[in-house]
Amino acid sequence: MDKEEQKRIGRRRFFQRLGLAVGACAGAYADARYIEPRFIEVSRHTAFLPELPLELDGMVVAQLSDIHYGPITPEATIRDAIALAVREKPDLVALTGDFINNRTHQATQLAPFLKPLQIARFGVLACMGNHDYRRGGAVAKILQDEAGVRFLRNESTFVAPGLAVVGLEDTTNGRPNAPQAFAGVPDSAACLYLTHSPTGIWGAMRRSCVALSGHTHGGQVRIPGFVPHHAVGMAGFPMLDGWGVFDRAQLFISRGVGMMHRPFRFLCPPEVAIVTLKRGDDVPQKTSDLARRAAKRAEKATVRVYRWLT
Repeated sequence: MDKEEQKRIGRRRFFQRLGLAVGACAGAYADARYIEPRFIEVSRHTAFLPELPLELDGMVVAQLSDIHYGPITPEATIRDAIALAVREKPDLVALTGDFINNRTHQATQLAPFLKPLQIARFGVLACMGNHDYRRGGAVAKILQDEAGVRFLRNESTFVAPGLAVVGLEDTTNGRPNAPQAFAGVPDSAACLYLTHSPTGIWGAMRRSCVALSGHTHGGQVRIPGFVPHHAVGMAGFPMLDGWGVFDRAQLFISRGVGMMHRPFRFLCPPEVAIVTLKRGDDVPQKTSDLARRAAKRAEKATVRVYRWLT
């Protein structure tokens, strides 16, 4: 093989690899921009509380976090996430903050989307997120008046005998006070703890509780080999999503529904978490229907292509 032939082969390989790289980048962009933000995972979990009354064994909690109603998160994503939660017929809905993007009027626009969640027999309970403090907490009043969402702001409520739900003010823009939030909740009661930022777990470590949080978006864009973006106030925290055990408390971090800063999600789909509470002291367990939904979508896409070709 002469030198000229080697050069031609080298140039061909270069352009082949360049084409593959460009194609991969274009595919990743399309996925992050148009596909993954709409591809909601319904994650299923079993969490255990030794104090849970037997009559509440098997109680289902649907968690939605970081809806971020506004120009970045598609309304269709919000509508689909709520529909998926309603489909599960939860006993309780837990909303863990960041309802809006950055304007108070967005709460008024969001309220009609949240109304279907009222099917939950124990209601819709929420904590504040760092984006929800516009105009002195007007977001909470709007959503309470127009969508029936009850906010727990350093306070607790018993949704049933023996089961308390505790809500903490946001650790960034609020005035969190865990002792005040847990006041009136005896150690003998089972406890569900709502804190927008996972760092709120530091105030609940000595309590036997299941804590639900969000804030991180799971990193939102997770590129292999690169450290994901850390949400405000999260530097040094040991996890971005999923379950962790902190002394006596079990913490779950949701990837959330919406997006902030940029309309992209990559290797980090939006999430609706369905948590079944069981009496016991085992570690939390997770299953997911993401693979099943992906298979269904692939099947539908194949049928559409076949019909188009024929």
